[in-house]
Amino acid sequence: MVKKDELISAFDTSIKMEEEGRAFYIKAAGRSKNEFGKRVFEALADDETRHIAAIKKFCEVMAKKDETPELCVAMPRHKKINDRLIFGKSKHELLKRVKPSADELKAYEIAMGMENDGYDFYKKIEEGTKDPNAKELYKFLLSEEEAHFDLISSTYEYLKDPKSWFAKEEKPIVEG
Repeated sequence: MVKKDELISAFDTSIKMEEEGRAFYIKAAGRSKNEFGKRVFEALADDETRHIAAIKKFCEVMAKKDETPELCVAMPRHKKINDRLIFGKSKHELLKRVKPSADELKAYEIAMGMENDGYDFYKKIEEGTKDPNAKELYKFLLSEEEAHFDLISSTYEYLKDPKSWFAKEEKPIVEG
């Protein structure tokens, strides 16, 4: 079971991980040659900023009241990342083929690893704490990490092999 001092340490580690992720995503957005990829990294950086603020607010309330707050106090509702990535242009138009550099593909690989590491860390804390509000915060962060991984993975697969990506995403009906 995670004790209060361990929970505080977990919050500090969580903030550090989110800050590192945010810095990485900002850098990756600046280097991306693909408009959609750039927007993906920018949206991820925005999410990391929200996560940092939520964790800090959670800690601030906990320090004042000596109890953890409900998630709604720390994390205002927001649209899921995929909903925020809807643009005026069609997905097909946005995903015009831009041959990614090896560095750009590596950025997606690193990002997937970061999201996996975050998921594993948050899962360990969520499973180890009995505090219902901390559990709720970490369940929320788990769902965010999973959504981020799915988005990054899908974008990576598209950039590597757009034909296979479109075949998988469009799920064509094969008639006999």
